[in-house]
Amino acid sequence: MAPMLLSIILHLLRQSIIRTYLGITTILQPQSRSRLILASAATGILLPLLLGTKAANTQIFTPVETPTPDQNEAVDQVGGWFYFANWVDRGMTIRSGPDVRMCLLNLAKALEEVQVLSAAEYNGAAGALSLLPTAGALLGAPTREMWIVYKLVPIAGILSMFLSMGATITPSDVGEYESGKAFSFSGIMPMTRTDAAHGDNEDERDEEGFRELSDSKRFARDVKARASHSLGGDVSLKIWFAIFCQLFFIGVILVAMWYSQRGSVIPWWCRVWGWMFFWYFIIIITSVFDNIVAAPFTHSWTLRVARAPSKIHADSISPESRVTNFDRDLFPTVMDRLKTGVKLNRRVRFQENDKSAYSRTCFYVVISVQGISAWHASLQLLSRMISIVVFGFGTALFASATLMSISAALMLLALVLPMAFAGRVVAMWIAAEMNKHNKTILHTVVKTKKEAGEYMEEILDIPGLQIETMGHVIMEGICFKRRSRFLSAATYIGLLAKPYTDSSVKKAVKGQKQDSIPMLHMHEAQLEGTEGGVRPSEDPESDVPELRRKPKR
Repeated sequence: MAPMLLSIILHLLRQSIIRTYLGITTILQPQSRSRLILASAATGILLPLLLGTKAANTQIFTPVETPTPDQNEAVDQVGGWFYFANWVDRGMTIRSGPDVRMCLLNLAKALEEVQVLSAAEYNGAAGALSLLPTAGALLGAPTREMWIVYKLVPIAGILSMFLSMGATITPSDVGEYESGKAFSFSGIMPMTRTDAAHGDNEDERDEEGFRELSDSKRFARDVKARASHSLGGDVSLKIWFAIFCQLFFIGVILVAMWYSQRGSVIPWWCRVWGWMFFWYFIIIITSVFDNIVAAPFTHSWTLRVARAPSKIHADSISPESRVTNFDRDLFPTVMDRLKTGVKLNRRVRFQENDKSAYSRTCFYVVISVQGISAWHASLQLLSRMISIVVFGFGTALFASATLMSISAALMLLALVLPMAFAGRVVAMWIAAEMNKHNKTILHTVVKTKKEAGEYMEEILDIPGLQIETMGHVIMEGICFKRRSRFLSAATYIGLLAKPYTDSSVKKAVKGQKQDSIPMLHMHEAQLEGTEGGVRPSEDPESDVPELRRKPKR
């Protein structure tokens, strides 16, 4: 009864002091009422402590004088050097049983031998690793530069997704894809350039004539102006070095995971030693899928543009033979025309004595239709749901890891996180190097597919350009080569692949004929048609007469 009475008396005393204190301060300083109320409440809380009221877990700690055997064993277990090989061998020995039951029995025996200090270390290591699924948020927000890397050098973009640790690097805001928007490089790359890139100075245009043009003609004019400059073609070696660095970073991550996962055991996945590899694999798949569907465009077309070589000429070009001349009722847009395939029934001449060099560089033109379709929106929703599930699975996986040493956990975090951030820096460096002298990509967003077709037609009709799009190689409005996009190097290495050259054309040409002319060697060849190789004389659309050999005298 005595403790209860003491508590009641202390409570009444505290209430009396609070009320008296509040009354006095309210009368003296009415303008500071809120501040005095807080001070009074603090006094009421601290007063019982000053009077000696006991609370839980506040007993005075007395140091150890004579350690017990259990205490000595706990200290000996965590003291000394960490033998990494022994730690890995213990984890693999636990999994060496013939079935899951034996694995769990071995794990139970190993956990029984763990003392309190080692248990605290293992719990702390598992808690630290449970933050690894959130590593993607530390790398920064999605940026336009990462999308440009994926478009210009697809293999570098894919490797950047591997190093993103599950984060999305492709922005979903349409405003991020504007060509005129300045690069920021997430604040991790220098943005000062010694000279302005060609096309950055808008004052070079004839403003009066430029305003009178339609939007498609304006964009075509920008493409033509960009094609007149060929600076920036010496960055291929740098980009290949950057790709090698990305592969090295991925290798470091895999090696760190290889050793860290072997010494730790997942109770509900006992016999699986490659559990970190499995987690890394699913976040890679999720990241690639998320970045592909994250773009706010369902329909987008890419054109590889370079200056056309003067060595190649198409004979007898008529308006009807151009790619942009087609039946509008049968094909609504030029993209539909190219999708069905263009007949390659054109005569090509190779002027060997022309010493003009081929363009070693090209740039990309991307035409996108604003908005996404219903199935695209469904894929984005599915991607978000999968990302949430993968995040929950990864957190549960790392949190339930047993026998994880803090040394192995720190080694893993110290290697994985810096490598992931270094991959982001390398991707930004690739974008910076490619846009150092010239704009390597021109992007426009239109409202309808018909408008996108008008833009593409204006570009295809520009003289002096060689354009690769939708598996077709088009020059001077004439399609003289068709190839599979999956067999093209540009599909995988992007701008690192050189533009289509005359040597490639010669390999594709069948039935070459040579006619010697003084000081001028002309190679005339009939390109094979897409519909079973139709002969020129049998093709009703061909406007080129069939070659005939002159009889020998």
